[in-house]
Amino acid sequence: MQRILNCRTSDFSQPASGKDLKQAIIASEGRVIMTEVAAGAAPLYGEVTNGELLCAFGADLLLVKGIDCQTQAIQGCRDLSHFKQLTGRMVGVSLEVMADDAADNPRACNSANFARVAGADFFCLTAYDRPGITAERVCEVLKQIRAQTDKMIVVAKFYAAGLAPAEEYARYINAGADGAMVPAPASCRGASEARVEQALSAIRQAGGLAITTISSSQEGADEDTVRMMGLASKRCGADLCNFGDAGVAGMADPQAVYTLSMAVRGRRHTWVRMAASLHR
Repeated sequence: MQRILNCRTSDFSQPASGKDLKQAIIASEGRVIMTEVAAGAAPLYGEVTNGELLCAFGADLLLVKGIDCQTQAIQGCRDLSHFKQLTGRMVGVSLEVMADDAADNPRACNSANFARVAGADFFCLTAYDRPGITAERVCEVLKQIRAQTDKMIVVAKFYAAGLAPAEEYARYINAGADGAMVPAPASCRGASEARVEQALSAIRQAGGLAITTISSSQEGADEDTVRMMGLASKRCGADLCNFGDAGVAGMADPQAVYTLSMAVRGRRHTWVRMAASLHR
C-alpha cells in the first residue's frame, strides 16, 4: 500500500492489513487526518452524509462512532458498506470498551459485535473514564479482538484528569494494538506539548502509530485554535491527527478539518484530496 497522501478511491477500496495501513500512515510523515462520524446523528445537510461532507473538506480516513453493530445504520445512508461507497475512503468502526462483555449492548466492544462489523477497514477500541474500565480491562478486550483480525486496531483510552502516564499508551501497543490516541496539546487539562511528546515517543518506541486527537468539543473551535493544536501535534511527533465528533451535528466542523489540513500539509495535498474523483 502506498502512503495515504497518494491513495485514491481505488486504493482505499482494497483490503489492507494493520501492518500495511500503519506503514502507509507513517510514510505520510504526520500529514494524515482522520475524522469521526456519529452514526446516530442526523446529517448537517440532508442532501449528503456527514462523511461525504468531511471528505469534501480534506479527511483521509473516517471513523464511525456509536454504531449499532446489529443494524449497522448510519444516518443518511443504508449501512456501513453504503457509507464507504459514498465516501470512497477507508472506514473504521469505533467500539466502546465496557467493564464487562455487555452482551445486550449493540455498541459494546465484544466478540459478537465485532464479528458483525468485521468487514470494516480498521477499528478503534474506545474506553472512557468509568468504573471498571481500567488499562487492564482495555488490554483484555484488545487481546480478544486482536485474535479475530489482522486489520489495524487503535486504542483510545480517556481520563477525566487528562493524559495517562506515557507507559500506559506503550502498554496498549505491546498488548497488540497498532496505535494509540493521546489528547492533542491543549485539548484537555494538563496536555502540554512536553507531556504529549513524551506519550507519543513511548508509543513509537513500542512500535506503534502515534495519534493525537482533538476532542472535548474543540472540534468546533476557531481556526487559530485548531491550527495551533495541529501544528503542536506535528511538533510532538504525531503520525496522524484525529478529530472527534462533537463539533457540529455529530462530526468536526468541516471548516476546522480544512484548517487543520492546510496547517499540517499545505495547499497541494489539501486541494488534491478535496478534488480527487471517486473514480480514480
